[in-house]
Amino acid sequence: MLLEMNVKLRRGHFDLTTRLSISDSSVGLFGKSGAGKSTVLGLIAGTIQPQNGHIVLDGKILFDSRKGIMMPREQRPVGAVLQIDCADSTETVRDNLTSAYNRTLKHRRIFKLDFLIELLELGPILNHVIELLSAGERQRVALARSLLKSPRLLLLDETFAAIGNGYRIQLLPILKRLQDELSLPVLYASQSLGEILELTDRLIVLEQGKVLHNGSLLDVAKQQGMLRYLGIRQIDNILPVTVSRHDYVSGCSLAHSFGLPLTLPLRPHLAVGSEAQVSIRAKDIALSRSYIDGISIQNQIKGRICALIPSGESLIVQVDCGSTLLAEITPGAGRNMALQEGEVIYCLIKTHSIAYLTELDALPYQRVISHGDGQYYLDTAGSNDGFLPE
Repeated sequence: MLLEMNVKLRRGHFDLTTRLSISDSSVGLFGKSGAGKSTVLGLIAGTIQPQNGHIVLDGKILFDSRKGIMMPREQRPVGAVLQIDCADSTETVRDNLTSAYNRTLKHRRIFKLDFLIELLELGPILNHVIELLSAGERQRVALARSLLKSPRLLLLDETFAAIGNGYRIQLLPILKRLQDELSLPVLYASQSLGEILELTDRLIVLEQGKVLHNGSLLDVAKQQGMLRYLGIRQIDNILPVTVSRHDYVSGCSLAHSFGLPLTLPLRPHLAVGSEAQVSIRAKDIALSRSYIDGISIQNQIKGRICALIPSGESLIVQVDCGSTLLAEITPGAGRNMALQEGEVIYCLIKTHSIAYLTELDALPYQRVISHGDGQYYLDTAGSNDGFLPE
């Protein structure tokens, strides 16, 4: 999928100037209320018309002010569940979905109608008039209608929040299958970074109608001040992990990252083989010169010290374990251990000191230090203005 968008739109005091080129399978559109997320989705879906510019999806022109092209929403190869899709309709749910199903050519159909009705639990409301449904029910109907269209791109506007957590758990695996097996990309707009990271770590960050960033979460984390805008807590180390298995007896999930075995808090909903991202605070990493038997700490990762960095009342120890880990200890502890660059060391990490990034919305903002690839900030004064290269 390739979406190219370069448009301008002025509505009252809101001035949107957005230029995008997206080729990833799925992308999160993140921004605070009023940043322009819903407007961008509306421009792509065709519910809003910009003053000038162009929007092209896989070579098909959706809008071009110079050529005078404005493709109607119904004809766009885009499925969209927008906040305005809660609008009143005198149709029943059954008639609405059946009409959408019949309009889709047989050879292009991805889903059977009955499957989506069962998946989104629409059976009890099939004979209900849409204008009498709750907002969450209307969103589920709009989602089913969008999927029945068999689109090339699926746009979701705060959909998880609208349909509720129970349906989110059911829907996530379906959306991931659409991405992986059918190559259907999703552009998901939300104020919740945790919701976005359930689907993708590719982010477009919007503020006042302008793109602040377009790239991976790790790229975002390297930009000064960006994480403060996102409202992320202290993330001293960010690691991508692949889930190996779940140990229900021991109450943990086992994973690996850059060849490192890791014991994580138990999250049974993460499928074996799936990928996630976790964070570990530098202060939560203890150091030992040797592996310790008979200890409750389950993560003891062997590495080599590659840098000792004084930082105010702390000493940052940069350890190469295949990926970079930063541990924060006191200068006194460093002197007592007589730490030297090049020495072998063990990083000791409690299982419950590891946090999943998809759960970070519930955690308070603090500061950023490391991103696991050798580039990091040191922020002892409360601002991200000290950058250290690899």
